[in-house]
Amino acid sequence: MSNEIIDPREYAYGPVINVSRRGAVDFTGAGKVKSDYWHRGLPSEVVSRNHSQFPGIRFFPSDGIGHGVAFTECEYTEGIAMPAQLVFGQLPAHMQHIKSGIFVITWPGYQHLKWREEIVFVHTNGAPLTVAHMAAQIACLWRRFYQKHSNDIRGSGLPLGTNQISFNHLRLHQLYSNDGRIWQAEVSYVKPQ
Repeated sequence: MSNEIIDPREYAYGPVINVSRRGAVDFTGAGKVKSDYWHRGLPSEVVSRNHSQFPGIRFFPSDGIGHGVAFTECEYTEGIAMPAQLVFGQLPAHMQHIKSGIFVITWPGYQHLKWREEIVFVHTNGAPLTVAHMAAQIACLWRRFYQKHSNDIRGSGLPLGTNQISFNHLRLHQLYSNDGRIWQAEVSYVKPQ
């Protein structure tokens, strides 16, 4: 296994590692402000919960406060506890050979889109991805879905969009699968005020 840093751009997701955020404003004047700072402590709701307790990769906030990690933090591989842990460290032995899978988004009101994308578990050099890089991959795929389909809701559901549930309200809890081929994300959203 190599110790080289994996650049998420190799998989067409995510910004360059360690790139400063353009236009970010530090309102505290004392250091970095997490992108979800303004949502801390607000009520949230979990969607696509892993009720069956399928095997999965869990994502915990680095500060230990709250549940899940904001997608806006995940995109930059920030705010994640144990970011260097390998994804296979959380999966059972029968899933530790996976090189790729299909990621589906089943957000209420958008199921008719049958949206799916390939996700990778192994770098081109053969090394498994880290938890931070998997989080970046999922967040960036979710952003792509959000940007393309936020107005495509049908029927009742949870509308995505600027005046509804915006991308910066979404938090990643875990990536789970029954068989190692089809993967879903347990995601929560901060309830708009």
